[in-house]
Amino acid sequence: MNYQSDAGIVSGISPIKFNHSIFLRRLKSAFLIVLLLLAINIVFISSVFAAGGKVEALQMPAWIKRNTELLAITPGMELQSGDKLITGSNARLLLKMDEGSLIKLGENAEIDLDTLIPAKEEQGLFKAALNVIKGAFRFTTSALAKTRRRQVDVRIGSITAGIRGTDIWGSAKIDKDILCLIEGKISAKRQGEAEFAMEDPLSFYIVPKNAPALPVAPVAEEKLAQWADETELQSGSGVLSIDGQWAVNLMSVTREASARPVMASLTAAGYAAKIVTAVVNGKNWYRLRISGFKSRADAIAFARIIDGTNSITGAWIVKF
Repeated sequence: MNYQSDAGIVSGISPIKFNHSIFLRRLKSAFLIVLLLLAINIVFISSVFAAGGKVEALQMPAWIKRNTELLAITPGMELQSGDKLITGSNARLLLKMDEGSLIKLGENAEIDLDTLIPAKEEQGLFKAALNVIKGAFRFTTSALAKTRRRQVDVRIGSITAGIRGTDIWGSAKIDKDILCLIEGKISAKRQGEAEFAMEDPLSFYIVPKNAPALPVAPVAEEKLAQWADETELQSGSGVLSIDGQWAVNLMSVTREASARPVMASLTAAGYAAKIVTAVVNGKNWYRLRISGFKSRADAIAFARIIDGTNSITGAWIVKF
């Protein structure tokens, strides 16, 4: 088609069609940019909220606070940035991080998982920022996991430790904070003071509240054994684990609604119970159960602990 212009007769696409073509190309480009931004956002969100570890084992009661929810912890539960973990009296937690290191928590402890960023590939960098608000804590790197790359910063009360691959124990107490280097090397500092290196295994650093920090000193074997026991699972005392095959039935009723208030009460108390259905002589029974006990002894121990509480009487154990 020919059309008139200031330069004379021009052959080609009409001005209207030409502008429409430009508009379509620009619209297509804008659409591709939006798709790219969405893809980047999805990758960012998935990296932030991807599981950076999981719960290997525990002794109840224990809770996880995620966003506004407070849930009872179960073995195998995945962990992510922003989670807060809480243990009750005589409780323990064993966590396995994305790169293979282990974290142990003692009773009446709280830890914030401020950052947990799993490695993108086998030899990638695992990043974590942990804040031990109170209680005893241990970070252990196994021989196999030592080959993995990590950047872990742990705050224990007023003490901050930088970890690359090592074994440390610490505790945030009312009157003081403690950091003990069991193996390896770490950087450490008291909040507001200069950083220094701890390079001697079996040494510890104490920071009293409202007083100068004490010099780093060797730790006695007896003291270290006492500290380590504070974070170790107590076999035969109600341990739940990922591979546990024993369960404790807490009650059995013919109406599911009758079990739900007790389940809610147990969950609030840090015990992860669930309702399962059993058919006996053609009739449905609704059983309130806690599963995953590591051994028969653990199941028996817990049944004795829970019996007589939360409207529970006559708890019995089963293997599944």
